[in-house]
Amino acid sequence: MSIQGKNGTSRREVFSRELIVAFYFIFLVMTALCHKFGEVHIVHAFTRIVQIVYVPGIFFAVGYYIQIQSEKYGDFKGCMLRHAAYSLGLYALLGIPYEVFAKHVDPFTTIRNFISFIKVFEISAIFLSVSIVFLLCAYLWDYIEGWMEKPVLLLLICIIGFLPVFLPEGIIGYGLAGTLIGGDRTHAVAISTELFVFFWGVFCAKKKQNTFLEKKNFIMAALSFVIAGVFAVLHIKAACFVFFGMFLAFIAINICVPFAGIYAVLEEAVVNILERVWGIITTPASREGEENGRSLLRYFIGYTVLFVVMAVLIFLPYILQNKTLIWEADGLGQYVPKVYRFIQYIPEIFKDIFSGNFDFKQYDFTTGLGATVAISYDPVYWLYLLFSPAKIEKAYSFLIIVRYFLAGLSMSGLVLYFKKSHFAAYTTSIVYAFSGYAIYAGTKHGQFLTPMILLPILVVAMERLIRNRKWYMLTVLVAVSLLCSYYFLYMNTIALGIYFVLRIVCTEEYRNWKTFFERGFIIVGSYILGASLGVISLFTSFGSYMGSSRSGGGKITAFLSTTPLFYRTEWLVDFFTSYISDNFASGLWLKLGFAPLAMLAIVLLFTRKNRKELRWLFVIFTAFSLFPVFGYIFSGFSNVNNRWGYIYVVIVSFILAESLDKMRDLSGKELGIMTAITGLYGLVNVFSDKLFVPSIYGAFGLLAATLIMLFLLNSDKITFSKKQFRGIVLGMTALVIFLNAKWFITSGDDSYTHLDTYVSAGDSKKKISGTALKHLDEVPGADTDEFYRSTNLVTTGNLRSSSLLYGYNDVSTFSSTLNGGIVNYNNAMGNCRWNIVSIYDYNFRTYLNTLASVKYMGVAKKNTATIPYGYKKVQETKNKYYSIYENQYSLPLGYTYDKIVNADRIDQYSAAEKQETTMLAAIVEDKDMDKNSNLTVATKLPLTAQKLKIKNIKLNGVSMTKDTIEIKKPGATMKFSFEAPANAETYLSLVGDIYAEKDAKEHFITARIKAPGVKYGHKFRIDAYTTGQKEYLFNLGYREGAVKTCTLKFVGTGTLKYKDLAIYSQTMSNYADRVNALKENSLKNAKAEKNTVTGNITVDKDKMLVVTLPYQKGWTAYVDGKKTDIQRVNYQYIGINLKKGTHDIKLHYQLPGIKLAFMITGCGIIAFVAIIIFNIVRKRRKN
Repeated sequence: MSIQGKNGTSRREVFSRELIVAFYFIFLVMTALCHKFGEVHIVHAFTRIVQIVYVPGIFFAVGYYIQIQSEKYGDFKGCMLRHAAYSLGLYALLGIPYEVFAKHVDPFTTIRNFISFIKVFEISAIFLSVSIVFLLCAYLWDYIEGWMEKPVLLLLICIIGFLPVFLPEGIIGYGLAGTLIGGDRTHAVAISTELFVFFWGVFCAKKKQNTFLEKKNFIMAALSFVIAGVFAVLHIKAACFVFFGMFLAFIAINICVPFAGIYAVLEEAVVNILERVWGIITTPASREGEENGRSLLRYFIGYTVLFVVMAVLIFLPYILQNKTLIWEADGLGQYVPKVYRFIQYIPEIFKDIFSGNFDFKQYDFTTGLGATVAISYDPVYWLYLLFSPAKIEKAYSFLIIVRYFLAGLSMSGLVLYFKKSHFAAYTTSIVYAFSGYAIYAGTKHGQFLTPMILLPILVVAMERLIRNRKWYMLTVLVAVSLLCSYYFLYMNTIALGIYFVLRIVCTEEYRNWKTFFERGFIIVGSYILGASLGVISLFTSFGSYMGSSRSGGGKITAFLSTTPLFYRTEWLVDFFTSYISDNFASGLWLKLGFAPLAMLAIVLLFTRKNRKELRWLFVIFTAFSLFPVFGYIFSGFSNVNNRWGYIYVVIVSFILAESLDKMRDLSGKELGIMTAITGLYGLVNVFSDKLFVPSIYGAFGLLAATLIMLFLLNSDKITFSKKQFRGIVLGMTALVIFLNAKWFITSGDDSYTHLDTYVSAGDSKKKISGTALKHLDEVPGADTDEFYRSTNLVTTGNLRSSSLLYGYNDVSTFSSTLNGGIVNYNNAMGNCRWNIVSIYDYNFRTYLNTLASVKYMGVAKKNTATIPYGYKKVQETKNKYYSIYENQYSLPLGYTYDKIVNADRIDQYSAAEKQETTMLAAIVEDKDMDKNSNLTVATKLPLTAQKLKIKNIKLNGVSMTKDTIEIKKPGATMKFSFEAPANAETYLSLVGDIYAEKDAKEHFITARIKAPGVKYGHKFRIDAYTTGQKEYLFNLGYREGAVKTCTLKFVGTGTLKYKDLAIYSQTMSNYADRVNALKENSLKNAKAEKNTVTGNITVDKDKMLVVTLPYQKGWTAYVDGKKTDIQRVNYQYIGINLKKGTHDIKLHYQLPGIKLAFMITGCGIIAFVAIIIFNIVRKRRKN
């Protein structure tokens, strides 16, 4: 029977491949069973038998196969070198993932072992041995053929090769040596001891035997059995196993013979499928310039398969550890609660609009004292509406993966538009979608994948406009971008503007003023029309930004006065190091983490005639990465932040796409430059002590491995077809992306890992619900229509937005655009429980909570803080873990002052004095003083806050001068001794320019504040979230008795600058009278319904009504039905000047300019459709 394989392959060649597959497949199955069931004796023993058989079986098959190839190929040496490379690749592909995932070996150690061969991967050791056999045969085959003609010499060589089996155990410890001659410590498969069976395979192939049931083979098998028996009697176990394995292999080989025909059919079927898949991958984007719809469909299918495989591998650690993609910090603190709120109020909004009521819900009273309803117009975000509340956790992770998919698909579109191959698009798309920036930003802040989706297709739209003056796509994408986020469009517009200028200047065809202005005007018009379609975003989220602390000229002044021209001195080194490391970054959001191939591809950008605009884009945006001013510009002039780094990722990824197919013919000069870059990377990190960090060592190993791959692919000694080249490059790129991402995702130290910061499946709602206030409806009297607030004694990060789930009105919030008044208030009060995007709580300070209309306070058993003055327990859960306290002196939503004071006058007050002032008089801005001439201006305030004498400061690990606190060691402490009065709230005040460092670097000093019954942490920080405040007032708690000590304990080291350290005390002896004075004429029947606050009030004289809602544009006040001016009072609240008498009060909120926004959008849609119709009609008439 003549068995033919693929392309007419002979029976003997098919049979040799069958043997290799059969032996290794059986071994893999038994290894998997052993790993699954552990040391079960039957399975383990059987696996050991399989190991004994499969090693000689594969060596026989390899010998058989090599002899066949020597007869078939003219370029036998090249064939053997290719097979050596393939086998080494299989060794890595099987061994590295198994070591990392199954055996949980550190990835850094795994890569080190692979590169140095210190230790051999047991699971794939046979492939390393086979690779070396192929390598030796490439150069020694002429000698081997000579030995085959001299049986005595051949026997002597085999015996010599077998001798190492008698060496004592434990002598050979180096993996590569063990592969050559054996060694029980190396887990290697020894080549020398299997020479008998290897040459047996060569002999059988040389004799062209069609069956193995021949006399010579039986003699060999019988002799092997006898020799094995002799060694067994002599108790020489290792030698016995070798020869007994040869005997069993003979039996197994003869069993395989009848199945060779079946295998040939199966092999051909599998190969056809693989070639079909590979054809999809390597099909050009278009054939001879014609659009190929089927080709694009095949590409999409291929990309989807590739993405799914990569996503599963990269996010496998999350799956194995039962983690979601919800980051504990922002995910629980902001994103997930807002999703719950979103799926609740969007149907309500549509119901209002469809019923003709355009006064839909625009204001949310539940979070952060009250804020504009946060509506996301991101199309992906709206997919949450397809999920029930019970499925939100899964939906959150799923939609992040969808964003990754779309990011890669968007980059594919860009690459294919420029007529690059499918291979280039596949490779570039995974480099882009799983870059260091994407892995970091996407898993923590899923919305930052949105600009990665938008920018590549915006570039395509820009190109269509430049080439063909087709502007529709750009208009639509501008509209979508603006709806997704004005911030993303802002950054993308800067990038597109630079691209447009360079594209015109660097392209001879377009390099004239006429083209520049003509295309420029079309772009401007397209942008204006697109902005009109998405203008609703400007009147919602952008309006919030303009009213927040992140905007304004003061920010520019602060930047110029505090930020240096350059980053810190080591920034450049860190930038270079992070280029190929996901696990390392310069800081301030500059995450790169490219595949090493992308880094090396940059060489071709400067050595070949590439697109000039691409070269300039790379140079310009590299420069942007090195100067803080550009981080400041791209952040919208709010802080130094490099969230624009995805633009750099687009540029470098496209450079890779441009260079990929050119890497088959690299010159010696180009390879030399790449070698120099690799060497420089190693040297830089050696001298900066980073090379010995596991992730950096691993990144360097991947860079070196990529360089070696390029040398092999460009070697004259080994020839690779186009398909082989592409397969190797794509496979290697996928592997290094996977490993780089794996190192980042599994990174950490002894205390925690990166994965520990993500929520376990099923825990998200539980963590957000960790507040006593979820039991608020169980409190008698809490279910009332009258407005009040509730907050937690201590609000942890997970609870900042819990009110969005449970509907209670809280002071806590998490918002990237905090109301500017709220920021000013927390600054003035010296609050230590907030940052630029979050209000945690008011540090259990009695005055602040009461003045914010807080009636109920949730307390958890774990809270280490004292209950503020005047609170009484009214509810406790059965397990006594949660309790709720009621404020006996709570103030309503609106209360009145009979005195006002100019804000400028009290600027010099301490935070403790400012706090007390807000209980005595309404603080009015200077510009509004004339409006309140009918009110009494307080000339003298009866302040009772005392600055106490500090008796002693005991320092441990801290040195202190008149203006500096230097923390010299972790755990250092400062213990303050003083004498505070009874029945008072006591505070530690730290005043001064706390943020001494002005080097555009992130600085953190974490401290623990301790006093009797009080313990909490605070992080002094210089980063994008710093508050910049000049005074911190740390609450030491209220006590009926006296407090005498407090301690500051520092977690790390660093330096703090200060002007004053003080202890303040606020007595509560007159607190009740002061509260009652404010409550005397207050808002009754106060209700907060959709966008509206109503109530009535009687004042005995002209007074200032303070409504404890944040002052912002959009509020309109009506007193007795007449529109009345409102003003900012007490830094953050709404103030209304009332005349003596009884009044009906109404406040209504409407998004500023919302009606105008709808009108502009309507006009934009009409204009867009009209222009399209006009162009269609004109084109038809012209034709």
